[in-house]
Amino acid sequence: MKQTLRMAGLIAALLVLLDVAVAGVLMVAGNAGGKGAALVRYFEYGRSVPGKLDRWIAAPGLRDNLFDVAWIPDTLAASQEAFAAEGVTGTPVVRAYGMSFADQILSAAAALEPSLTIDMHGGPAAPPNFSYEMFLQDRPNRRAGDIVVFGILSSSTPAMAALSNRTWSFEQPAPFTYPVFLPAEGDGLRRIAPLVQSADGERALRSDPAAAEAWAAQLAGQDRLYTAAAFAWDWLDISPFARLVRRSLAISAVEQREADLISPDSDFPASEVLQRMIAGFVRTAREDSQIPVVFLIQSRNPADLDLFSLAGPAAQLPGLLTLVTADHVSPRDPAAFVGDGHYTRAANAVFAQALLDQLRSTGALK
Repeated sequence: MKQTLRMAGLIAALLVLLDVAVAGVLMVAGNAGGKGAALVRYFEYGRSVPGKLDRWIAAPGLRDNLFDVAWIPDTLAASQEAFAAEGVTGTPVVRAYGMSFADQILSAAAALEPSLTIDMHGGPAAPPNFSYEMFLQDRPNRRAGDIVVFGILSSSTPAMAALSNRTWSFEQPAPFTYPVFLPAEGDGLRRIAPLVQSADGERALRSDPAAAEAWAAQLAGQDRLYTAAAFAWDWLDISPFARLVRRSLAISAVEQREADLISPDSDFPASEVLQRMIAGFVRTAREDSQIPVVFLIQSRNPADLDLFSLAGPAAQLPGLLTLVTADHVSPRDPAAFVGDGHYTRAANAVFAQALLDQLRSTGALK
């Protein structure tokens, strides 16, 4: 027994020494740059979410720093400024709400049809609740005759049950926030607003323990993708080994929660919420004499839900133009994607042409 304990203690001591040695190597590699920086980045992916956010605050110039990206008040302020400077031209503008996938399709459309003016409002992997909220708040910055686009990405759709990318995008937890929508009486939606709504509000948590505690409690209680594996015990970030373990645990936990949310047995009404968002989008656009377009963008993960099925009858509402990417390019074709998971230029050109054909067929474009 004593020998076993002695051996276990020796192994533990060696693991600690190895962990310290790796931490030292990472420190040297980080200062060296080049390939060393790539090694450091690999271990940084396992840092806790609070650790990543604190690091981004402390070092705004860090590569891939997403701290100040896509906060709704900032995006709205930029939209208001651009709208005021735009002037009335008589030409409809494409006002889009979504993520980089939608942006790439619209950029391809503008390349094919240079008369198009694109006004994009998006965030990294933005879920439908971000895009819908942004669409609603940006209403004063649109004109009659504009074309409005609601971009929906299959891999981000489970995050309709989340309040922030920080809870479900573990490796790059952009902290921008958005509401969770739930069905209300009639055909409406009830809005659960996040307690933190701006980058300044997020920074202020570091000097306001009560607000930080309330925000942490809201995430744990109302964000269905929150997992303790991604947030707890941030003091363990000092250990490279602990970061590797955390990365594995956090990603697995989030993937399981996402799968549970879109399963037939889920108590989260994903299909109903998405259908009500689309219906509200169409209704608002029509009230403002605008042309509503929905992008149902299927990403390459075979485990992703079928967006067209999830959207149900809402995808075929009268007056709505719906671009279903899976109707034009198979999401199961590896050649349709580039390394980071986005579609190739060729695929985006196919989607863009399909969009232009729809717009022309309805007279939205000449």
